[in-house]
Amino acid sequence: MLTSIHLIRPLHSTIERIPLKKPFVGMFAWPVSNQVGESPVWDGYTDTLLWIDVRGQTVLRLDPARRALTQWELPQVIGALALVQPQQVLLALKRQLALLCLDTGTLSLFAPIVDEPAGNRLNEGKLSPSGRWFVFGSMDDRPEHKQPTGSLYRADLQGNVVKLHHGLTIANGIAWSPDGRTIFFSDSFAGTIWHAVWGEDEGTMASPLLFAASDEASGRPDGALVDLAGRYVSAGVSAGCINVFGPGGQPLLKLALPVRAPTMPCVGGVGGSRLFVTSLVRNSWSKDGTFDGCLLDFNRRAWGI
Repeated sequence: MLTSIHLIRPLHSTIERIPLKKPFVGMFAWPVSNQVGESPVWDGYTDTLLWIDVRGQTVLRLDPARRALTQWELPQVIGALALVQPQQVLLALKRQLALLCLDTGTLSLFAPIVDEPAGNRLNEGKLSPSGRWFVFGSMDDRPEHKQPTGSLYRADLQGNVVKLHHGLTIANGIAWSPDGRTIFFSDSFAGTIWHAVWGEDEGTMASPLLFAASDEASGRPDGALVDLAGRYVSAGVSAGCINVFGPGGQPLLKLALPVRAPTMPCVGGVGGSRLFVTSLVRNSWSKDGTFDGCLLDFNRRAWGI
C-alpha cells in the first residue's frame, strides 16, 4: 500500500522505430520490451504517447518525433493510466488510485479502494468524455481458478469512489460512444463485451446489456476504443489481432498483427492518423522473431481502422 509521497526519478533513452516486412509493410514496432504493455493515451499537449507496463511497474512516455523514451519505475503493479491534466496522470495501482506528476516525479495517494477481495488487483481505466470521471475496473489476479470477483468503479476528481457493477473476472475494454451516452466494457476472461446507458452529469451507469462476444480463437476482448463512426475497436489478446465491431455489435473486420497478444489500441499522432497498440509477452513463449512486448504504430486509415 502506498502510504507516503514517493519521488520517482525518470530514466531517459532514445529508441529506434523498426519498419516491418510483409505482410505488415506500413506498420512499425518500437522495441520497448514491455512485459504487459497497457493503457496507451495520446497526450495532445506534448504530442507524446503515455502508457504503462503492468508487470514492469513502469509508466512510459514516447516522443515519436524525437524518438525519445522516458520511464518512471513505480513501487507496485499498475493497472491503468489516465491523463487528468498536463503533466499529471492518474494511476490505478494494485488496490488504490495515485497521482504521478511527470515534471516533478511526485507520486501520491489519491484514493484507496477498500472492499476488493484479497486475490484481486485493479485493471483497466479511462477518463469519461468530459474528463470528469475516472472509470476503472478490477480483476481476479490469481494465475489459476479465476472467479468473477472483479468490479467496475468510477471516481470523481476529488477522490470519491462509487462501485458501478460487479461480477466480472477481468474488467477491461472501457470506452464511450461518440455522443458520450453509452459506455462499453468487457470481461476478457469470459470473452464478453457489454454496453450500458451512461449518465455523464452524475457518473451513473444503467444495467449492462450484452453487445458482442469473442472467443479464444477469434480474440478475447482486451483494451478497446470506440471510433467516430461508433465502431468498437478491440484488441484480440488471445489471437494476435484487432477486432472491429459495428455499432450493433456485428463483426466487421479482423486485422492480424505481428504480436501474439495485443492489449489495447489508441488513436494518436497528427490529426489522429496513427493507431498505437500495446502488447504483452509471456515468459514461456519462445523468441521466434515476433514483436511481442513491442509498441506497434501504423496509419490506421490505411488498414481500415
